[in-house]
Parts: sequence; structure tokens; C-alpha cells
Amino acid sequence: MPHSAVIAGRTRPRWTYAYLLGLVFAGLATTAAAAATPPTGGAQAGPAPKLRALVCRTSCAGVSSARVGSRVRVRGRGLAHVDSVVFEGLRGAADDVAVAPLRTRKKYVDARVPRTAVSGPVVLVSVDGAESAPTAVPLTIDTAAPPAPTRAGNDLGIDVEVQGNRVFYGAERMAQVSYMVHGSQPASVTVQLIRLSDGVAITSWEPGLVPPETPQMVTWDGMAGGKVQRAGRYAFRVSAQSSSGATASSSQVQPGTAPAGTVPGSFLFQRNIFPIRGPHTFGTGAAAFGGGRGHMGQDTFAKCGTPMVAATAGVVKFKRYQSRAGNYLVIDGDHTSYDYAYMHLRDAALVDQGDHVYTGQPIGFVGDTGDADGCHLHFEVWTGPGWYSGGHAVDPLPLLQAWDKFS
Repeated sequence: MPHSAVIAGRTRPRWTYAYLLGLVFAGLATTAAAAATPPTGGAQAGPAPKLRALVCRTSCAGVSSARVGSRVRVRGRGLAHVDSVVFEGLRGAADDVAVAPLRTRKKYVDARVPRTAVSGPVVLVSVDGAESAPTAVPLTIDTAAPPAPTRAGNDLGIDVEVQGNRVFYGAERMAQVSYMVHGSQPASVTVQLIRLSDGVAITSWEPGLVPPETPQMVTWDGMAGGKVQRAGRYAFRVSAQSSSGATASSSQVQPGTAPAGTVPGSFLFQRNIFPIRGPHTFGTGAAAFGGGRGHMGQDTFAKCGTPMVAATAGVVKFKRYQSRAGNYLVIDGDHTSYDYAYMHLRDAALVDQGDHVYTGQPIGFVGDTGDADGCHLHFEVWTGPGWYSGGHAVDPLPLLQAWDKFS
């Protein structure tokens, strides 16, 4: 039995990780023939939408100038399967606002400018997760508040907008709802988050007395009761009661009474995102889990240079180069016992060991470094306590296929 050494407060055999990887990836050489001609068998993302022009259609201040509530149209090619319209605002994702399109056609997509959008380019995202380039001309948004609707007596109303048609746990942009109470007096407000599959309110907020005609915001991080919630469609329900006794609610829809995507204030919540952001195919045979001589992961083939992102939020445990794995990194997932390994990156990862990354954060590009013949991501999933620290590898294909379906 080899001598032991203490590393990071844990005792382990005096084997190097490079030596362990050499053992584990001895079987990777057997994937060369498969990689030379990428095997099929996996879902393949469609091409990214191509944008040509952006114009304002209603309540406009100019051809490319809009107001909150304006209807804008993005023209281009391959737009029939657009899932989200993203108003990017300033540099960075902090002020991005994604909404569901009002109408999608092959050559154009219509959307309504949400209340919290700020001036900047617009991006379209397909159901496959393929993103267009930003519009060449940014959309200028007049942020002046629109006139309040005229209401008689003590009538009470609520205007609700979800900021994000599809959100991911641990992502930079969380689920948000913007709402406004319409009326002549303040109202006591309650916001509930409803799981549409069974109608259960999983959490709630009580901001108290809210002044009329003043935008309010509630943010959800994907947690309830100390646990990450299941993937699916959810809806914010905003209820208000004025001092005069008038009541209003944004939605009273019960499960099964309407298509989930049409429920006001609804959005799709996912725990993970597919790590390759472009066309790809899943490997079979020697490129699958257990293929060859102890293949510990799933190979997914894509063009070299295709962007890769973190499938889930977590802490980077390892960022290294190894002769067989090439450029690789391992991420310890937040609120999960799993470690996720990404191998054969084109270059050293964009993040460093010890960094905390968010779901969907760029971490590198598909490559063929190390012992890899053909550009692909070798992806591993390990149970707790973790990667080569007492856990064991599991077949990641079912997880990848599930993430691919929705992201």
C-alpha cells in the first residue's frame, strides 16, 4: 500500500491526479476512430437565428426607438423556432430582460418591450438554445413612465411582467417579476410563486403596502424550503387589496385549465443548462459511457471553437492540463453532491481554480487537446464525495439529453 499524504486537510494515497487520469483515460485512445467520423445518435441543435433588421411597430418614438409596451419586430432568417427575445441593455447580463415572443414567423419575430428593459441591442434565442448575434442597430427605449390607466372610484388593478421566459438555477439572471398596482390608493400586496404542475404555492413574499403606479420587483433564486426546486413551469401570482376593500389578482388559473405557457406571469425553470452552445451530436459505442476500456464519460462532438458553458453553478475544484485529458476542469456543483468534469478544451479554461461560476457562464471552447482525435467534449459526472475523492462516475448521457431538450 502506498504511503499517504495530507492534501487540503484530507488523507489520500500518494498518487498524483495525472497518474490517476492516465489510468482512467487509457481507454480514450479507443475513441479516435469514432471521433474521426463523429457518431450520431444525439439531438442536434439547429442553426442560430440570423438577424437583418430591427424596427419599432407601435407606440414608437422612431424607427429604432420604442417605449415601454411598444411592439417591435426583428427581421431575419430561421426565426420560426425562436423561444426568447432578449433585450440586452448595457454591457453584461445583469440588466438583460428576456420575454416570450408575441409572434414568430420564418422571417420575423414580434415582441413587446418590457417595463424594465433599457436601451441596447436585441438578441433572439431558439428553442435549442442557439443565440443570434446582437442586432446591428441598438433599440433605444424611452424610459418615461406611460400614463396610468383611468379608473373609476376605488377600482384596483395589477399589471404583471415576468422578466425571463426561461431561467436556470444558479444563473446570473434569476427569475423576476415586475408588477405595478393601478388605482387611486396604496394596496396591501402578496406575491406567490405557483408550481403549475400541481398548483402548489411553493413560496411567497409580502412586501406590505405598495403605492400605486410605482414599479415593483420580486426575484426568485430557485430555492424554497432550503432546496432547489424541481424543473418545470412556474408562475408569479400577485394579489392586492386596497384600504377600501377592493381586491385584484394577476392570475387565478388552476393547473390544467390553460396551456402552461399562456398563464400570465409564467416562466420555465431549469436546474441545468446544456454545456455546448451550438450544433452537436452525442457519441456512441467507444465514445459513450463504458465504451472502449473503461470510458468514464460521454463524448459529445461539436465544431472546434464552439462555446462551452458551466452546466450548473459551483466551485472550480481543478483546472489543469493532462496528456490524455488535455485542458480540463472539474466543477463541484452547488446544492448537489455531484462533480462535473469537462475535458479536451481547446485552450485553458476561462475560469480559475477556486472560482465560483454561475450556470451558463462561459468556461471555454470545444477542442481536441490531449489524447483526442476530433473535436468534442468529454463530460463526466461523479457522485459525492466527488471526483477521485471517494465518489464514482455515473453515465451522464441521460442528464445531457434532458438538459439538451430544454436548453
